Amino acid sequence: MLSTLRLILLLPLVILMFSSCSNSEEPDKKGIIEETTDKIAQEAISSIKTPIEQAKLAKELQESHNRAIQETIDQQ
Repeated sequence: MLSTLRLILLLPLVILMFSSCSNSEEPDKKGIIEETTDKIAQEAISSIKTPIEQAKLAKELQESHNRAIQETIDQQ
């Protein structure tokens, strides 16, 4: 009975000790990893978005040009 009580009290204490030790070191590592991941993600987003935006602008320009030609044809 006494050994069971010690085990019940000792187990949470050990868990708290290990969790407190691991939390002090891990945020620094996660911070660096997260910063690097965010930077790489932003670069990837930029490299994907830029050609898409350029294609949209080219499409708008082409459509504008086609409308102008169609208006000229309709006027004749």
